[in-house]
Amino acid sequence: MTNDYPFVDGKNLAWDLAGFGADDWLKVSIPLTREQIIDVRHLFDLGDDEWMMGGEYPVAPDIWGPMHAALGSIDFQEGLEYFLGARQDLPDGQFWRPSPDTDPLPGPIPPP
Repeated sequence: MTNDYPFVDGKNLAWDLAGFGADDWLKVSIPLTREQIIDVRHLFDLGDDEWMMGGEYPVAPDIWGPMHAALGSIDFQEGLEYFLGARQDLPDGQFWRPSPDTDPLPGPIPPP
C-alpha cells in the first residue's frame, strides 16, 4: 500500500448522517455521497477540517431545513440528535495509516 495521503479533497471517504434517540441508540443512518457533502458543508463551522473527516459533527435543528432543501431525500425526525461523520472508504477496502517516518500529514486520518 502506498504511503501517500489518500484523503486530499475529500477523496476516499464515505459520510453518514446518523440520528440517535434519547436512549443514545442509533435510530437512523443515512449514507451521503461526496457531492452531497459539497452541497451542505457550507452549513457547518468547519474550522481547519474542511472535509469533515476529523470526527462527528452535530447537525443542529436550525440547519435541518437547509439540509433537507439541499439533499431533498432526508426527513429529520423530532426527538433525534443528528451527527455527520466521515470514515475511510478506500478502493481496496483496507484501513490506511501512515508509516511512522511520514512527514506531517496535510489532514486528519478518518476512522475506518
